[in-house]
Amino acid sequence: MSGPSAMFPPRPRLFCPLPGAIHPDHRQVEEGTRRWARAAGLDGLPGHEALLGHRMGELAARVLPGARREAVQLLGDLAMWLFHVDDDCEDGPLGVRPGGLADRLSRLLYAAEHPGATLLPRDPVADAVRDLRRRTEALFGPDAGAAWLDSLRAYFLSLLWEAGQRTAPEYPGIEGYALMRLHSGAVDTLLPLLEHAHGPALPPAARHDPRLAALEEMAAFLIGWANDLLSYRKESTRPGRRLDVVTLLRRNGAGLTDAVTMAVGQYDRVMGRFLELGERVAATAPGSRRYVAALHRFVRGAGEWELTSPRYGYRLGPHLLARAFADRPSPAAARPLGIPALQWWWDAETR
Repeated sequence: MSGPSAMFPPRPRLFCPLPGAIHPDHRQVEEGTRRWARAAGLDGLPGHEALLGHRMGELAARVLPGARREAVQLLGDLAMWLFHVDDDCEDGPLGVRPGGLADRLSRLLYAAEHPGATLLPRDPVADAVRDLRRRTEALFGPDAGAAWLDSLRAYFLSLLWEAGQRTAPEYPGIEGYALMRLHSGAVDTLLPLLEHAHGPALPPAARHDPRLAALEEMAAFLIGWANDLLSYRKESTRPGRRLDVVTLLRRNGAGLTDAVTMAVGQYDRVMGRFLELGERVAATAPGSRRYVAALHRFVRGAGEWELTSPRYGYRLGPHLLARAFADRPSPAAARPLGIPALQWWWDAETR
C-alpha cells in the first residue's frame, strides 16, 4: 500500500447542512481550559504541551454555543482530558501493550468512580478525572454522573480494542471497526453534558426511544468518520499502524482516491438519515426536540473545530470555513452503506 500524504486528494468536503455557532464567551472558555490543565499538572506530562494550543475550549464553545458558561467550561476541560488520554494511549508505550493499558485505564476508572479514594503514586490524570466527575454531578446531578461513568467505561473498552488491533496479525474488518469507532471518538462521554446543559433531563419515554439511540450512534459515526477523513493527511505520515476508515478501505484493495470517495459517501448517506430521522423525532416527540438540536450542534461543531484547530493542520478562517462543507451529498451517498450491523438505523422507527 503506497503511503505518501502528498498523494492525498484535496480536503474532503462533507455534506453537513447544519447551522454552526460558537459561544460568545469562547475566548474566556479557551483560556479557562488552559488554566485548568496547568493547575491539574497535565501540561507537564509528555506530549501534552501541544494540546494546550489545540483550542479544546473552542471545541466546547462550538458544541454548546447556547449553554451556560459553567457547562461549556466543563466540556472544554473534559475534552482536554480526553484528548490527553487518547494521545497517550495511541502514541505512548502502552498503545501496543493491552495488558499494561488495561491496568492504567482501570486505575483511572476507579478514580472516576470513587473521587475520594487515594491512588498512589499521585497521578495528575487521575486527579483531573476526579475533578471532572465531581463537577459533572455538582452541575447536573447524580444521574448525569452515573451516565457519564457508563460512557467512560465504553470509551476505555474501545481504547483497549484499538491497542489489541495495533499488534494483531490482521487489520480489522470495516464492520468491526465501525462498531468500535462509535465509542473510540469519546462521543458518548459528552452526551450527558449535551442532555443536561440546556435544561431538564430527557423524560424516561424519550430516553428509551430506539430512534434517539439511533441518532446518538449516527452522531458518533459522523464525528468519527469526519475525523478519519480530515486527519488522514496528517496521521498517514506517522509511524506505526493507524486505524481509520481510509486505511481499512485501502487494505481491502481500494485506491486512495476511491477509498476517500467511498468513506465520504458513507458519511453523506448517514448524514441524510441523521437529518431525516432527527426531523421526525423532533416532530413526534417534543420532549426530545432540544436534545436532537444539541446532537446537530455537536456534529457540526466538531467538524468546524477540526477545520479550524491547529491539531489537524487546516486552520481555516471564517470565510473559508463557511464554504468548507458540501452543498449536497456526494454521488457515492446513493450506494448502500455496506455495514450490515448499522442497518438498524434505517429501521429504528419500526422497533
